[in-house]
Amino acid sequence: MRLTPIEIRRHRFNSRLRGFDRDEVRTFLDMVISDFEDVVRENSELRRDAERRVRELRNFRSREDNIRDTLTTAQGLVQELKRTALKEAEVIVAEAEVQSEKTVQQAETQRSQVQEEVIQLRHLRERLGMDLRSTIESYLSLIDAYQSSQPSRPPLVEVRRESSMGAKRNTC
Repeated sequence: MRLTPIEIRRHRFNSRLRGFDRDEVRTFLDMVISDFEDVVRENSELRRDAERRVRELRNFRSREDNIRDTLTTAQGLVQELKRTALKEAEVIVAEAEVQSEKTVQQAETQRSQVQEEVIQLRHLRERLGMDLRSTIESYLSLIDAYQSSQPSRPPLVEVRRESSMGAKRNTC
């Protein structure tokens, strides 16, 4: 059975002959009671402190678990973000490659078209040059025929013919 300071204070001893000095016993019991009260009070404070520390420890452990869970979740999110970023980068690179190929094909097609147009323009220039030469020669023949049918005029056509022939040589 646990004694309390009140029980110690209320406890009465039987007296006997040649027993203890009551005042001395009472003084001693008062000292015991005082010390016992201090011990009980200290014990109570220690219990409260221990309970508070246990609660704090539980709280810290709970926080630690929460932090650990949060860290694990964050690491998972980081990994997921990395995977997503890599996939997006691969998609962007693939799209860029496709677009690059399209651009190269378009440029090649345009180059081919421009080359074809240049060839056609050269042929057209040659044909127009030949047509123009033929037309000029036809007109010169007409002029020659006209001049030969005309009596004794100085040959103006010859001068023009020579000047037009020189111009023709310069353009070719």
